[in-house]
Amino acid sequence: MKLSIGSTINMAPAPHGVWSAVFQLAADSDIELCPVIGWATVVTAHLKDDTVSTEVKPAFVWGDMVWTENELREHSPELKAFDIRSLSDRIPA
Repeated sequence: MKLSIGSTINMAPAPHGVWSAVFQLAADSDIELCPVIGWATVVTAHLKDDTVSTEVKPAFVWGDMVWTENELREHSPELKAFDIRSLSDRIPA
């Protein structure tokens, strides 16, 4: 099977409530905060000898679908910011 760049090969679950994807689709849009539900192995390069390079990327729920950052960038090329935050990044009340 020939894998294309951006393909998700597999995914492992993430602990509930520990990580969030934070992004802004456009300069004048609201900031989205979405729960990370898994860690996806994503193809980042396809070499001439048919091997691939991969990276582990967060998979998060936005709307009614699961997304990776690559998929979000394809869907919304105007994406202004993207970050992953853990609960420890939050400012205490």
